[in-house]
Amino acid sequence: MAATHRVSAVIFDLDGTLLDTERATRDVLKEFLGTYGKVPDAAKEEKRLGQMHRESTTGIIADYGLPITVEEYSEAIYPLYIKRWQRARPLPGVNRLLKHLHKNGVPLALASNSIRRNIDHKILKLGELKDCFSVVLGGDQVPHGKPCPDIFLEAAKRLGVNPSSCLVIEDSLVGVQAAKASGAKVVAVPSLQSQRHCYSIADLI
Repeated sequence: MAATHRVSAVIFDLDGTLLDTERATRDVLKEFLGTYGKVPDAAKEEKRLGQMHRESTTGIIADYGLPITVEEYSEAIYPLYIKRWQRARPLPGVNRLLKHLHKNGVPLALASNSIRRNIDHKILKLGELKDCFSVVLGGDQVPHGKPCPDIFLEAAKRLGVNPSSCLVIEDSLVGVQAAKASGAKVVAVPSLQSQRHCYSIADLI
């Protein structure tokens, strides 16, 4: 990366970037929809990667014709997710990278479209490394979630740095779009290799 774009801080996404939560919770929706005699549609679920909680939930209810409200859906499925999050593990290289950055005094933030209470459950799986983050933000703590840049702009503000001096590491397309819109540099680690070509706006894939 050129010297004119010196990195002052690093902002990470969480699901699929730091933790393998998406693998750990893969069958939750299948289990839940099964109680209504429904089966998940892979194509429909791919488009939901990285979406805000309410947007994703509203889409699921509509796509599968579920006779419940967003609140009822959330209340029913939340315990299933909490149970599966216990199986989540840091992705390869994450522990080493976080230790290296923290040791060298690089300010770190975590910015996820997940709601904050969910983040607090998930990051327990990072162990003591969760304390490397001086800023943790959920999608419910900003006016608009990804692909809007709000969460990265707020993270940079709380870190006390200019967004253009931040490096964002993301796995979802909406996350990459949000990071670029904030003015940050972006490293994409595509969660769907079949859509790798869609991440071309990132600075590095």
